[in-house]
Amino acid sequence: MRVTQKTIFDNFMRDVNKNRREMAEIQSDLSTGKKVRVPSQSPVNFQSSRILEADLNKAEQFQNNINSGLRQGRLAQDTMNGVIDSLINIKNSMVQGASDSIGENERVNIADEVSGIRKQIVDSLNMQYGDRYLFAGTNSGEKPFELAGGVVTNNSNDKPPHIVAADGVEIDISITGEEVADSPAGDVFQFIGDVEDALRNNDNQQLNNLLTDADEVINHVTDLTSKLGDNINRMDFMFEQYESTKITQESDISELVDTNYAEAFSDMQRNQVAYESAMAVHSKMFENTLLNYI
Repeated sequence: MRVTQKTIFDNFMRDVNKNRREMAEIQSDLSTGKKVRVPSQSPVNFQSSRILEADLNKAEQFQNNINSGLRQGRLAQDTMNGVIDSLINIKNSMVQGASDSIGENERVNIADEVSGIRKQIVDSLNMQYGDRYLFAGTNSGEKPFELAGGVVTNNSNDKPPHIVAADGVEIDISITGEEVADSPAGDVFQFIGDVEDALRNNDNQQLNNLLTDADEVINHVTDLTSKLGDNINRMDFMFEQYESTKITQESDISELVDTNYAEAFSDMQRNQVAYESAMAVHSKMFENTLLNYI
């Protein structure tokens, strides 16, 4: 096979153009930080990265849901803790009022205190988060409790608000007003009203009879608060799980499509040396013409 000057030049240009294409790809990898930008560069890696990115976006959305749920859940938990303290204060007032050492006027004063505590509880359970009432259930646009003339009207329902924490996983983030009011001793606000009436009627025997109900009411609200605390712990645990999963997924995506800078710089230097060597050889070869020997 005859090797002509044109053959040498064509081979030279093919090799140089190949080198330039590789250099251009390496420069794009370095400037964008991505070694796989379109499916044609690596169909398998591109598709795998897209699946992982979809999972990562879903995990981030679940985390956002959990974050919102934790804020509302912790606010509801703090409110319930305050309600428990208020009920304990009512029980202490009952013990004081049931004593034979105090008179009718003192019991009336204690009744006024119980009335004030009831109002505090109603105000607490009407807590809002944004434009939503935390204890109204799914009827969150309406104030759950109304107090008028010593009577508390319950406008909530029995469906607690929840967040979606995973595919098919819903977690309650508060307690409904119906749950709070419906104790084993009967309606909580009816119980408080009975305590107030017994104090105003100077009926220390009735106060003694209601002490058992007081324990049941306090235990009831405490149990609800504990259930809410369990849900908060569950959301905390799931949030940390997502955080750990995200780190792994982000690492996997990076391995599939991101530029390995050490490798890219090494390839760039190798291609640059090859290009400079090709140009030097080309220059020497084309000096060898017949004109050099005339």
